[in-house]
Amino acid sequence: MTDMGIAGYGLYLPAAVETAAELAGRSGLSQSQLHDLGIRQKFCPAKDDQPVVMAARAAEQAFRQADQAAPRDVDVIIYTGEEYKDYIAQTAAIRLQEELGCTNAYAFDLVGQGVTTIVGLRVAHDMMSGDDSIRTVLLAGGTRNVDLVNFARSETRFLFSYSASGAALILKRGCGRNLLLGTAFHTDPEMADAVYVPGGGTEIPFSADNIDSDLMFYQVSDPELMDAYLRDRWPVRLIRTLRTALTSPDLDYLALRHLAPGEREQVLSGLGLAGAQSASLEEVGHHGSNDVVISLDMGIKSGSLRNGMTVGMLSGGIGFTYAAASFKWG
Repeated sequence: MTDMGIAGYGLYLPAAVETAAELAGRSGLSQSQLHDLGIRQKFCPAKDDQPVVMAARAAEQAFRQADQAAPRDVDVIIYTGEEYKDYIAQTAAIRLQEELGCTNAYAFDLVGQGVTTIVGLRVAHDMMSGDDSIRTVLLAGGTRNVDLVNFARSETRFLFSYSASGAALILKRGCGRNLLLGTAFHTDPEMADAVYVPGGGTEIPFSADNIDSDLMFYQVSDPELMDAYLRDRWPVRLIRTLRTALTSPDLDYLALRHLAPGEREQVLSGLGLAGAQSASLEEVGHHGSNDVVISLDMGIKSGSLRNGMTVGMLSGGIGFTYAAASFKWG
């Protein structure tokens, strides 16, 4: 692969949090049931914590961390946040370009339902491989899909961990550190319509009759099928996808998306990893494609992720879609 590495990263997390005890009061689930879903607490967005705004704050932090990477050096900006963002039909990456002063960049959005950061890594790598003029790429995205969750709908309880954040990665050709080794992807097309928000699209446009109705929240078309899928196929698909992305059997740290404790244990055990080799996100919630950057940051700050290690990134989302990447860290 092209010698592309992570030159810097940034995160933005809202100031407010919601504990499992507080969520229990409005979800109808007990604290114990929420703990079983991997929820101890999660971040809650304020009014001004919009997805593109949070992505911009994270990108500013990434620029402060990165060596020899200023906004004017960026050749391409890829928005890697969730599809639900500040405005409908706005290219978020171009809004980031203006906000950050990346005047020399080309900008576009990706949509990946929880895996877009890793998809963005592959797209950035392939763009660098095919065009020698592209040397620096910014991936940045925000999420607040928590707005789309109706906590009274128990069949969507696997989404109750949704939180809010911004995350960014600065990728450079010839970086010399944190090098991308491999990627892998998988989708299960038969689950394409298993989870979605019915209202607000062309099929059921916004109207006076559906604003603030249940059509504006996530729904599960077949709860029994969903329960079976999450039980029988979800962890297995995650494990297989990461194994495909690894260029060697060695893995020292895993930046893993938020999972319920039982699912997390199954994935780590299936990969031969101990709990300390992957940060649990039960104190921060689920942040879509930003999870892998949050876990990366937690591993670095705890000392679990050190120079010389082989690092995996692993995520999945509704669709159902899966993505993994591996790096040589340091």
